[in-house]
Amino acid sequence: MRNILLFVISLSVLVSTVAAQNSSDSGGSKRDLLSMDQQIKVGEMITQSSRPPPSGGFAIAVGRTVPAEIEVHPLPAEAERLAPQLRGFGYVVVEEQIALVDQHTRKVELVFPRWAR
Repeated sequence: MRNILLFVISLSVLVSTVAAQNSSDSGGSKRDLLSMDQQIKVGEMITQSSRPPPSGGFAIAVGRTVPAEIEVHPLPAEAERLAPQLRGFGYVVVEEQIALVDQHTRKVELVFPRWAR
């Protein structure tokens, strides 16, 4: 039963991510927030320093507001040095996805996979 629940949660995260990235209200401009190379490097940094992900009660998607009970973590300093445009952003990790979050509005601006070496 637990495996089925984890599968359903993973599937809902995947569907939410795809739907949000394809929705017209995502604007497209935030998708260019990081290059693929920067996403990989920032993802590796977060994966190395990441805290345990929150429970499956929150599905990340571009444009969604992170609930108050979910902690938005500050980005590693080296991530901001790599991509200065990330100042003012934090992150949330859910399953195998990273969401970059505007720390002032708590709005998800970019979602990409975790990477680790």
